[in-house]
Amino acid sequence: MAFKNLDNDRLELDLSESEIKLHENLTFNERTPNISAKKSDLSSGLSESTYFDSISLLDLPWEQVLCNYLLPYLSIKDLFRLRLVSTGFRDLIQTHFGLQFHVNTCSLGDHFSSKAFQIMTRNNIYLRSLCVRGAKSWLNSETILPIISSNPHLEKIDLTGCSALSGPVIYSIGVNCKYLKHLCLKDCVWLVGDNFLSFMNTPLCLEFLDLSGCWNLDDNLIVQLVQFTPSIKHLLLANLFGLTDRAVGAIAHSCPELINFSVRSCWRVTDNSIKLISHYCPKLKALQVRECRDITEESLTYLRSKKVRIDKAAPSGLNLNRLDLQQINLNARINMVL
Repeated sequence: MAFKNLDNDRLELDLSESEIKLHENLTFNERTPNISAKKSDLSSGLSESTYFDSISLLDLPWEQVLCNYLLPYLSIKDLFRLRLVSTGFRDLIQTHFGLQFHVNTCSLGDHFSSKAFQIMTRNNIYLRSLCVRGAKSWLNSETILPIISSNPHLEKIDLTGCSALSGPVIYSIGVNCKYLKHLCLKDCVWLVGDNFLSFMNTPLCLEFLDLSGCWNLDDNLIVQLVQFTPSIKHLLLANLFGLTDRAVGAIAHSCPELINFSVRSCWRVTDNSIKLISHYCPKLKALQVRECRDITEESLTYLRSKKVRIDKAAPSGLNLNRLDLQQINLNARINMVL
């Protein structure tokens, strides 16, 4: 196996045919620790010093010791370097990869390869989280689709900036990942509304959804999607330039658990829908509305009085007590209309 540093330490792994055949021809006993055999050597007359000199790292229990207490301290690069030492270490690292509940390549960003990623994930069936943030060029749909279909218990998926993916990935997530709570699709500019059809069959467990920068998405998708995400707590929709008060109003009525909401740079959103958010989302703690020209203190002052964190600075000399009373009167008028 050749390990090459290309393009700022991009990991590239090439398996030669001879190495694959050697690995396949190894017997089970050659690939697993055999301390008992070495103990019998000690009892048969070998000196103690000779016995201890013959013990290697691979003789320690793999799953109980090495995979639990040693290998987690190594970076992904170091794990692949160790994998190159021998066929025994290759099997050890592969065992370690297969036991993981979390895969996170964020530290490598785009300096990785699809072949290395396939080696990391080909035996995984118990994954709870998958984070490939920043994989702009090496991660494609053909690489990630088998992982999604093999790991139905995924609870967190982060595909931020993965620009080489396509719609079938999102459709597969909706079909296979029924326990998903955290989905980050920030800057996935290839997304379109039809990709989310598989999300609109039954209510979802989603608590965190980031669609920031997915500028092809519009009101129609958001209005339909929030009907199936009643437990959403964090909804980030920054830079969705087609978003209007219609979608934000639907969010207000459908997402009573909302804690963090972002419509930053959504310049079509106005005070009217933010007032609905303040009325129907009592648990709101943070609101991002910077660069929204039609969102003013008319809708923000009541939220400020409730200690909601807002990314727009309050005007100097603002009297929150007086404005709080005005908002109470406004809420009363809304209730009368409803």
